[in-house]
Amino acid sequence: MKNNIEILIPTLNEEGNIEKVINELKSKGYKNITLLDANSTDQTVKIAEDHGCRIILDGSNISGFGGSIINGLNNLQHEYFCIFDGDNSFNPEAISEMLDKISNGADFAFGSRYLDNNKSEDDTMITKFGNFFFTKLVRLLFKINTTDLLFLYVVGKKKNVLKLDLKQQDFRFCTEFLIKCYKDFNCKEVLSQERKRHSGVSKVNKIFDGMKLLTNIFQMYFKYNEKK
Repeated sequence: MKNNIEILIPTLNEEGNIEKVINELKSKGYKNITLLDANSTDQTVKIAEDHGCRIILDGSNISGFGGSIINGLNNLQHEYFCIFDGDNSFNPEAISEMLDKISNGADFAFGSRYLDNNKSEDDTMITKFGNFFFTKLVRLLFKINTTDLLFLYVVGKKKNVLKLDLKQQDFRFCTEFLIKCYKDFNCKEVLSQERKRHSGVSKVNKIFDGMKLLTNIFQMYFKYNEKK
């Protein structure tokens, strides 16, 4: 299956991380790597090109993290996909475990930092509380069994992801993607402990993006309940 999975890496100015990320993925046998770049102003794209990656740049109709991923999902060239981070925080060892879940009947397999009461070494007090709060809220409202709402490390099939009708172009994509997957498909989790970012800083505005996530969760809740 490694030859038929496309690794999608959304990036924005990750020149300090991307070579390490690509080399580690290739060392594990993953050769189909696609960079979804939000028009980086550093050497991110050149480094990826030099390492043989496919490049998809954001167009004028794309306005954020989610838009980059939606664009990549709409242009997949392989049967399976994996959304992977470009900051070196994801451990590629989990991909094979997620593929095993797919082979055994799951439609989507998610990496979780907190499965079986594990912790993230990259968490701060703010991110730890935020992840706990949002995950508990979504579990309560949507009656789904996720243990990690905001860790968008996922493997799935092209034919399934194209049925999700994804819309959110910013960080709200994380909640939209996971909730739609869990509500409409068979989803499983595997443990994947988060590593500390190798270089650079997070692009997430914890307070502003947190408020947008909260609004999006309730909007999706009311939308799903209207269908009943």
